[in-house]
Amino acid sequence: MEKIDIKKIEKEGKEDFKKTWVESAKLIPRNTTVEISREGKLHPFREMVQTCREVLYNQGFVETENRTLLSEEDVYKQYGPETPAILDRAFYVAKLPRPEVGLSNDKLNTIQSILGEPIDEKQFSTLLREYKKGNVEGDDLVEEIVNISGGTTAQATEIINRAIPELRDMVPVPTKTTFRSHMTGTWYHTLAAVKDKMSFPISLFSVGTRYRNEQKEDAGHLRVHNSASLVIMDPNMSLEAGEKIVKKVLGEFGFSDVRYEKKKGTSNYYADGLEKEVFAKWNDDWLEIGDIGMYSLISLANFGIEYPVFNAGFGVERLAMVLEGYKDIRDLVFPQFRDTKYDDESIRELLERNMSPKTLLGKRVASGIEKIVRENRNAIAPCNFVAYKDERLSVEVYENEEGKRLVGPATFNEVYVEDGNILSQKEGGEKIAVDNYLSAISDRIGFEMERDSVNKSEGEYKVKIAKRLPDINLTMPKSLKEHLTGNYKKISVKGPIFLNVKYKNNI
Repeated sequence: MEKIDIKKIEKEGKEDFKKTWVESAKLIPRNTTVEISREGKLHPFREMVQTCREVLYNQGFVETENRTLLSEEDVYKQYGPETPAILDRAFYVAKLPRPEVGLSNDKLNTIQSILGEPIDEKQFSTLLREYKKGNVEGDDLVEEIVNISGGTTAQATEIINRAIPELRDMVPVPTKTTFRSHMTGTWYHTLAAVKDKMSFPISLFSVGTRYRNEQKEDAGHLRVHNSASLVIMDPNMSLEAGEKIVKKVLGEFGFSDVRYEKKKGTSNYYADGLEKEVFAKWNDDWLEIGDIGMYSLISLANFGIEYPVFNAGFGVERLAMVLEGYKDIRDLVFPQFRDTKYDDESIRELLERNMSPKTLLGKRVASGIEKIVRENRNAIAPCNFVAYKDERLSVEVYENEEGKRLVGPATFNEVYVEDGNILSQKEGGEKIAVDNYLSAISDRIGFEMERDSVNKSEGEYKVKIAKRLPDINLTMPKSLKEHLTGNYKKISVKGPIFLNVKYKNNI
């Protein structure tokens, strides 16, 4: 597996972005075929989202989609005097004010130097005015510049960066719009919209994201998390009726040990004394998984709602933590950023060949080397054997030192994984082999030869003693290597190979 030289690209991109952007695109493979053969895997959090939807649907709730953005005024309507403390946890939306851009002579000269020819000043001025008005979206601006200038995408990007500094220097301006920190804030708009359109009891649910400016993220808190929220609106709705329904809902999730605690300090959007926290048994302790209560009549009145409303909200990640046995919410949601717990099967899946031939020639050379070595494994030197030959290329496996075997004994070893360790065994061992040395090394030689033989008349490859995985053409992700090292696991693939291959090319 070839790796892109990202350090080189990063350095050159800083020196000349346009040139590097164009040239680096040529390194990306084209017209290839990639087959995904392994079985897929669903994210446990997303599975819990689906479970929430199915449970609430099966309990007779109607799914709806609530607003994500709320005005600051809406938060005041919901919380009343408590609002300033709540807004401290809210994320506000900021916008970039589109500048008025005039075309000076200096700017026009810069544009001409980039394009190599003058631009239609009138068309370009019109485009910038339309952008200012919002009639041209920011992600369409480059394309529009290409259309009126006849230049390339790279040139249009350079024009924005060099000739229109006003765009580069824009500063975000805060607004009075917030991302919802509680699903309840957006329920009021939905309830107000449906109160005269549906029959009682109006029972709705929504599973969606909440955004809270937590002081820190830890084992139980994320700034962006998700809520499975339900509301029941009915003239006769009470906290006790809602608690019975929630108990039934939680039973469908599989929660058998749940307790409710009345909050000492009721949130202002709930009626006084009519809010409870819901706890589930978790790792010999109790974890808060949700909150239930009756909406304050003041909050409801502020949104024009004339009927009592019961609300329950459950943290989807918290539900998954309890039901799936996670101790840290970050391990559940973002395993790619955490120290993954690799079992033997996942380690086997992540070990792969570093280099494999891409052309038919390279594949035939690799196959020929492996075949001829296996057939002559006991040959005594001096000896040489033709592994591949056509009208242009001849490939031989050889050993010149008298009395030695064609190859070393480790050539036929296999790699296996046991208890998190990567080890080697003799061919045909009892353990489940991940790969074998000879086949993997032959692939690397085939890859290198298909590249080298294009311009060279001859060459040779020598593999002496295997010490590390790259010596036998195997590689692993950096995260796996860090995991093995951090957990004091072995990577032991040492052994004598002494495989010699040479080629002659009639070019």
